[in-house]
Amino acid sequence: MLSMKILYVAAWLVIIGFLVWSGNLLMKIQSMGSETGDLHQLRLDLDSLASAWRDLSRPGNDVLENYEVQEQRDAFGLYKQRYDAIHAALQQRLQGDDVMTPLISDLAPARDTLVALAEQVLDLSEQREALRLLQAQAGLILEKETAAASAMARMDQTFQDGLDVILQASAAVVGQERGLEALQGNNFQRLYIMLLVMLLASALSLELFRYSVRQREALRDSAVRINTIVNNVVDGIITVDTNGAIESINQSAEQMFGYAANNVIGRKFIVLLRECCRKAYLNELQSGTTSRVIHLLLYAECEGFGQRRDGSTFPIELAISQVTLKGRQLLIHIVRDVTERKLADQELRLAASVFENASEGIVITDMDGTIQSTNPAYRAITRLSEEELSGENPRILQSGKHDREFYEGMWASISGSGHWQGEIWNRRKNGEVFPQWVTINAIKDNRGDTTNYVGVAWDISELKASQRMKEEFITTISHELRTPLTSVLVSLGMLKTNMQEQLPEQAQKLIALAHSNSRRLVRLISDILDIEKIEAGKMTFQFEPLELSVLVDRVIGDSKALAELAQISITTQTLASDAWINGDADRLMQALTNLLSNAIKYSPPGKAVEVVIGEQGPMLRIEVTDHGPGIPLEFHDQIFRKFAQVDRADRGEKAGTGLGLNIARLIVQQHGGRIDFQSTPGVCTTFGIDLPRAEQDSSSRKPGSIHASSESSGEYRSRKR
Repeated sequence: MLSMKILYVAAWLVIIGFLVWSGNLLMKIQSMGSETGDLHQLRLDLDSLASAWRDLSRPGNDVLENYEVQEQRDAFGLYKQRYDAIHAALQQRLQGDDVMTPLISDLAPARDTLVALAEQVLDLSEQREALRLLQAQAGLILEKETAAASAMARMDQTFQDGLDVILQASAAVVGQERGLEALQGNNFQRLYIMLLVMLLASALSLELFRYSVRQREALRDSAVRINTIVNNVVDGIITVDTNGAIESINQSAEQMFGYAANNVIGRKFIVLLRECCRKAYLNELQSGTTSRVIHLLLYAECEGFGQRRDGSTFPIELAISQVTLKGRQLLIHIVRDVTERKLADQELRLAASVFENASEGIVITDMDGTIQSTNPAYRAITRLSEEELSGENPRILQSGKHDREFYEGMWASISGSGHWQGEIWNRRKNGEVFPQWVTINAIKDNRGDTTNYVGVAWDISELKASQRMKEEFITTISHELRTPLTSVLVSLGMLKTNMQEQLPEQAQKLIALAHSNSRRLVRLISDILDIEKIEAGKMTFQFEPLELSVLVDRVIGDSKALAELAQISITTQTLASDAWINGDADRLMQALTNLLSNAIKYSPPGKAVEVVIGEQGPMLRIEVTDHGPGIPLEFHDQIFRKFAQVDRADRGEKAGTGLGLNIARLIVQQHGGRIDFQSTPGVCTTFGIDLPRAEQDSSSRKPGSIHASSESSGEYRSRKR
């Protein structure tokens, strides 16, 4: 072990020495790289100088070929400026260079000579051009050309001498670059050798270091795993020493009790318990058992409540285990919040209580309809025991009164909407057939799949019997009352007609009152029968195409006598085109007659009742307006209720039987329409009926008993648009 440590130290000394030496070598390599870059840039500058030197010789050749003296003179000026700038920059760059500076300095005389010769060539070319334009003698022109060519020859020689100097300088730079590259290669070779040595030393040190690293990593991974598990379990985990002080707490416990770890570490564990439970906890610890589960701390004075930082409490389940760590004894407390479980238990107990004590029969089946559970009420209804029902299908109760289509429709509704309700006739254990009102609902899981069906059943035998008795009673009473009432009405009518003048005035009034009350009683009996029929679904409706204006004319004609007696006029107005509906003429006339009779009854003498046929969106609307005292605001919410009567202080009477408007509303609803009203006390009252238009076209409308009439059946003032 000691030798491995020595080797480890030696390897690191080698590595450190290499790092020091290689650092110096790298600095040299970097310096050489910089020098190489400078030489490369110098060579580029010399190339630029050679290019500028070539440009100085261009005007001579160009002017002899193109004769554009002025253009060449301008270009030559630019060439001189460029060369001078590059030459000056190069001299500045080479200051202190004993080799390159003399070479570059030798270019100055050659430059002056080259420039002078170039300007001489330009001057001679300009003179030659002038002679040519003056058409001078050919000999004079040739003389100028010869002189220019001679100057150009000397210029070429001067150019070549200067170019040789530049090339010599460039060759010297290239030689320096190659020397540096060779030296740089040697340095890199030495660096690679030392790198190999360092890698070997590093491999040795790493191999020696690996054992301790693996140990530390194993310990760290184990700690991380344990810490991750502890902080992500749902239950709270709290470590407590033998004195009851908290040493650690996981994140779940922090969230459960509302404490941050730094606020609770070092404090006693009992701070997390409700005060009345602390004694029970301490008693458990003193019992001597090193591993135990305290289920809800079931003591008379405590229900196992933990206490949060804000003082609120919640039910917990506590498990305590004793461990030894590095010679120290610790208590691991695992705390579970059982609030949801306790609530679920309460809900289950409540649901079970409701199931067992419900007055309605409840049956639960699986997906195949097999009965899984029934409550006492269901067993009482069917007279079957739990054993007789369990595992069976509800079809054992079928009475045979319903055909296959009935049950197919029922299950189609359950499959489509998950719900069905209706009346079913079933058979009890003793064979008795009885009616039930049954509601069936599909129970679905979180994925939306049906798992069970729940049926709720009510035995409506007594209700059905009561309804039959009620219908029979009403029919009997109406027959028994109508016969004597009809006789009374006839007798009173004869008295009013034949003995009116023979009776005293007081007797006449009494006869008129008796006649009026008898008619009111007959109307009340008829209204009661109509309501019973409509609500029981036994009133038949004969629907046919009806022209609304003709229907209204008929109702107005029938009300003519009543209007004349009350000194009231009736006006009509049609604002809708193609006002056809599908309806029962007699029933609609009954509803409209009720509205018109009320309007006539409550209109002051000399006033008019207005009937308007119009449109309300896609519906046709009939409005009946009177200018009577109106309906008091306190009666608005009950005007369509059965037996609702409006006090008429102005006439000292009640507003009819209290059934007419209720019947009118039921009739309109049977036609898919609605009825409403607006009333302003002291001004007017308007009742409106909205009815759907007929969907068929006019060609399919065949005349019936109502719409065939083309003339009014009564006298009234008519205003039609």
